[in-house]
Amino acid sequence: MTSRKLTNEDAAILKDIHLSLAETCKKPQLDGIYVQSSNLAAEGYFYNEGSFGKEVHNIPVTWWLLKNKGVTILGQPVGELSLNVTTEDLTNYVRKNMNEYWAKRVSVMEKRKEELIDYPVQQVEKEMEWTVLGLLRQLYTLRERDIISKLAAGEYGLHELESKWHDLIQEAINIRTGNPKRSFTTNKERVNVTIQFAKELIRTCSLNEVKLENYQPKHLEELIKYKLTESQLEFTSHPKDALLACETDKGRHPIVILEKGQIAGFFVLYQGEELTKYTDNPNAILLRAYSISVPFQGKGVAGKSLDLLPDYVERNFPYVDEVVLAVNLRNEDAQRVYLRSGFKDSGRRVMGRMGEQYVYQLKMKGE
Repeated sequence: MTSRKLTNEDAAILKDIHLSLAETCKKPQLDGIYVQSSNLAAEGYFYNEGSFGKEVHNIPVTWWLLKNKGVTILGQPVGELSLNVTTEDLTNYVRKNMNEYWAKRVSVMEKRKEELIDYPVQQVEKEMEWTVLGLLRQLYTLRERDIISKLAAGEYGLHELESKWHDLIQEAINIRTGNPKRSFTTNKERVNVTIQFAKELIRTCSLNEVKLENYQPKHLEELIKYKLTESQLEFTSHPKDALLACETDKGRHPIVILEKGQIAGFFVLYQGEELTKYTDNPNAILLRAYSISVPFQGKGVAGKSLDLLPDYVERNFPYVDEVVLAVNLRNEDAQRVYLRSGFKDSGRRVMGRMGEQYVYQLKMKGE
């Protein structure tokens, strides 16, 4: 951020500095933009991926980074700048960019796949690195409501995504850092797996307004304030009561449902002696104490969270091949939600504290 508008002479000096840095720091390069503190939306100079130019750079990503991670070297402290951008602005922009720019880009890649395969290897690798790490940065922002570098996003992907994508992600990291090690030997492999990865990640991010996360102590304050109606409490436990049971029973695993970073719901996955009441399958797990907080009801959070459940169970309980739950015969709203999400009536009936219950079951993928 500069105190005045840059002159052509200033720009020439900056360009030379960036080109010199590009020679000494080839992988990754130092990118950046130059904006006026008095007019953030004005046209300004930038250096990105080897190009130096001038354009208006008025996007929430830039202002969120400046507001939350900016460092003052000289002049006005970052905290005193008039930056009204919110994290909601950031995630809305990233989600729109994912569904428009990236979806269109991947669609074009797929249509031109045979042409891309014939490109020089270096050009294909550049597209592979740009796509894989760029999408992972957006995944991170949508899930964690924060921004990290492309390399850090690659490490995040290795930690969070399925192992089938690890070779691709590691190769993208290697390309960006100049490491010559490669997992793929042909352009055909590179192009095909990059397109598959991009399509799946875009699809996943369309669901990522909602995510499932292991309960952590930081969630407790919100869960104590968690709101349920009296009619809901007839059929389910309040999270604070469910957590007390979890403290004394290691077979209970509490999970929070997050919607745009806020706690929208809660449930417990259970394996223990009581499981035999609901199923004869020793590899099953019981879903219990499920609820959606009042402010988030009617927004599709329940359906989205249950859509995410199979992947969550497979990642965290790989030996489990079935999820079971009990739902009161009078709780017709909950029955509809569970059935729409793929649960089926097992035919089994049990007695709960409020009367007879159906036992529903959901088979894991591949079962």
